[in-house]
Amino acid sequence: MSAASSPNPPRSAALGGAIVAVLAIVGALLFLAIYLVLPGNGHFYALVTIGILSLVFALGSYLAQGIAPDPMMPRALAWGFAGLGYALLVGSVLVNPTSVLTFIAQIVVLIVILLFLVVTLVGAYWRYRTVAVEQVRLERREGWRASSPPSALDYTAAQHERDVTPSPSVSAKGPP
Repeated sequence: MSAASSPNPPRSAALGGAIVAVLAIVGALLFLAIYLVLPGNGHFYALVTIGILSLVFALGSYLAQGIAPDPMMPRALAWGFAGLGYALLVGSVLVNPTSVLTFIAQIVVLIVILLFLVVTLVGAYWRYRTVAVEQVRLERREGWRASSPPSALDYTAAQHERDVTPSPSVSAKGPP
């Protein structure tokens, strides 16, 4: 099938930039609105909410790689949102500015956040390995496609050469 008759329309390189711009602007405005709406003593909840929404935006940016022609920009935005989200969550829980959480609650919430962080990092490593293996597979496939297929005559000649080549003699006594 040729590129002209492919069912997917060609995607512009600006599409990745537009996705990143829309997600970043919407995220920034939403985060600012949440922070301004909650009063001074509710900033702890605002920071926790922004942290959670950052992780949701990170997931959305990660999924946006599927429609972007160059997945690098949405992937970078996803890592930025994830970094912001985890930094806000860990920082807010550790600092605990309004003493909302008891010490035990802080420890439990930090363990949960760190578990999510570990799952995120393991998923990223798994994805990295999958992409690396797929790249090697594609290179091998392209090499195979570029090579000329062996003819039946070549195969027959190789079989004949194997049949007429004398094999080394084996002694009757066996190995020394």
